[in-house]
Amino acid sequence: MTADKTIFGLRFRSNEKLQPSIDGLRIFLDSPKKEGKGKLHGDDLAAYRDLLKAVESFEHDQKKDVRNWMLFTVLDHSHLVKPALKSAVEQYKYHMHNLSELDLKKPSAFIKSAEEEISRLNPKKKDEAARKERLLGMVKDRKQALDALKKHWFALAEELSHIIAYLRDNLTKIEKLSEESIAVLVSDQINRKKQDDLIEDIKTQFKERLRESLRQGTITREQLEAAKEEVAGLSKRTADLMRADIYTLTELYETIHEYSGTASRELDRMMGEIETKNHASFDDDLELYTQVENTLILLTGSCRFEIKATDIGAETEHDLILSEKRKEMLDHLFDLLRKGSSS
Repeated sequence: MTADKTIFGLRFRSNEKLQPSIDGLRIFLDSPKKEGKGKLHGDDLAAYRDLLKAVESFEHDQKKDVRNWMLFTVLDHSHLVKPALKSAVEQYKYHMHNLSELDLKKPSAFIKSAEEEISRLNPKKKDEAARKERLLGMVKDRKQALDALKKHWFALAEELSHIIAYLRDNLTKIEKLSEESIAVLVSDQINRKKQDDLIEDIKTQFKERLRESLRQGTITREQLEAAKEEVAGLSKRTADLMRADIYTLTELYETIHEYSGTASRELDRMMGEIETKNHASFDDDLELYTQVENTLILLTGSCRFEIKATDIGAETEHDLILSEKRKEMLDHLFDLLRKGSSS
């Protein structure tokens, strides 16, 4: 069976009865948090939402800055900045809030207190017998309410665990994709062939120019030597630029690889703790799932990446030629990365 390489596709393991409506989720995200004065639940994802908007808006940008082109193309290709990840974290926060609102202590305390009082009542006394009957009815109601709360607790816990597994599995896939992308970028065979093709194009371009000059008159030895020097200089700049850009892209994928791998392993560790506890204690569950929420907030909040792309300017004819070859080279690399093959 072929392994599913889809990253942040549909989340099939979910309890439809627990899913919030679009308006319900929006109202929750726009509501204030208990902790943090003046802070809304949605504020935890503000930085990630901004990055997501930047990636999406860049796709429609007609004047693409090279640095942003490289950064946002890699982020998009890696699937690290995707609406599905944001949605999963938002839903986790929603269900986590509902879990934290459950109060199992109040009905449990009432049942304990009532049963203790019942044990002290004398059923032979009319007033105490009546009191006992009333308390027994109230205990029954509280036990039913407590059972319903426990069922809701287990359902929410299961849903939260499904979201954790979904995020962990997809972050693991991003880590793997980053490894494959690095292998593509560092392939000497591919890089050498493309570099040779670009340099050959430059030579051909100058040969055509020399032929045009020859048709218009005699070419001096000085002009020929100057053309050779131009070609040699441009060839070196092309090779240097290609190496620099490949290094920049490789470094970015390495950062994403470490980022996604660290996050997936942390979520896996926490999943192990949750499974070990096996929902034996509501307080333990609440603490563990809260820790996961804090991890997810840190994950999305620290999703910031910067790169330093070589600036070649656009002042001379050589700069324009180099910019054209750079675009061709990057298009080639991005196409290879999308194909996911280093052969």
